[in-house]
Amino acid sequence: MNENKLPFNARLAYSLVSLVLIIYLAHLAASIIIPLVFASLVAIMLLPLAAALEQWRIPRGLAAFVAVLIFVIALSALLLILAAQMGAFISDFPQLQRQLLESLDSLQLWINEKFQINADKQMAYLEQLAMGTLGSATTFLSQTLGAVSSIVIFVVFVLLYSFFLLLYRSLLIAFLAGLFKERHREKLLDVIGQTRFIIKSYASGLVIEMIVVAVMNCTIFWIMGIKYATLLGIMAAIFNLIPYLGIFTAIVLSMIVTLTTGTPAASLQVGIALMIVHFLDSNILLPRIVGSKVKINALVTIIGVVTGNLLWGIPGMFLAIPIMAMLKIIFEHVEEMRPWAILLGELPDRRKPRFARRR
Repeated sequence: MNENKLPFNARLAYSLVSLVLIIYLAHLAASIIIPLVFASLVAIMLLPLAAALEQWRIPRGLAAFVAVLIFVIALSALLLILAAQMGAFISDFPQLQRQLLESLDSLQLWINEKFQINADKQMAYLEQLAMGTLGSATTFLSQTLGAVSSIVIFVVFVLLYSFFLLLYRSLLIAFLAGLFKERHREKLLDVIGQTRFIIKSYASGLVIEMIVVAVMNCTIFWIMGIKYATLLGIMAAIFNLIPYLGIFTAIVLSMIVTLTTGTPAASLQVGIALMIVHFLDSNILLPRIVGSKVKINALVTIIGVVTGNLLWGIPGMFLAIPIMAMLKIIFEHVEEMRPWAILLGELPDRRKPRFARRR
């Protein structure tokens, strides 16, 4: 039976069942899919370097290894900086926890004087909030060590996958071309080329943006005399990569840490400084550095980030926009899926055609 002749209810049911199965399988295979997607982004970003090395008559395997090695060196330099700062932060953690409770105690007394709120209930709630946010030093250390070991394993797999993707990229393209009929291969190669260009531009732009934002954050924090300025500046720049939601997480964490090492006024200044940097980044840096390569509207972006978080956690939030960008390119090349590409895209600028018609 031709699917187009099925009633609307049947086609809707098939579509919903297929969507549920895809989401379920994506969640079930998260441990395989997430490293592969990250490795694909890294491989696309390193592809120009590997291709340049191959033009110097370096074997493909060695060129892929050198490209991944350079990426590892750059990543290791960043991790060493963060590890040095994190080591000082962990060693000061018990003292920071006491200072946070003292600051919350002062805040509780001020609220009690100004608003006449029950002091015992208020203090119990604030202490519970502080302990729930930071936890005990032992729990914090154990969770940190567990997270570090998991991250190391994750990074190793991403690097291995990136190397093999660079090494066997011709084989993968030939495999994809073999799945489609001859008349669709030109369209397939076009989709692969556009996806590679957009993801490379987006990923490279985000790296440059993260470096610029980190330098701005660290410089402002150093001028303000904030303790752990380097750690907070780099952390805020990394969280800034998560659209819309990341900056608020960075502000809350930075203000809490600053509150434990300084005054409430300094904590407020840190929040204001991050908001100013984020405003400059969103309106000046991001449009120029990233260049609006991924034209996805804000509503779909927020929904995609939230969905990525529900599906894969924090990695899903980072991967939401690249995955939506790839889907948008595929939808644009499949006639039946073009309405979905329109839904993902931005509003068209109708002013220029009107001016052209007037002329």
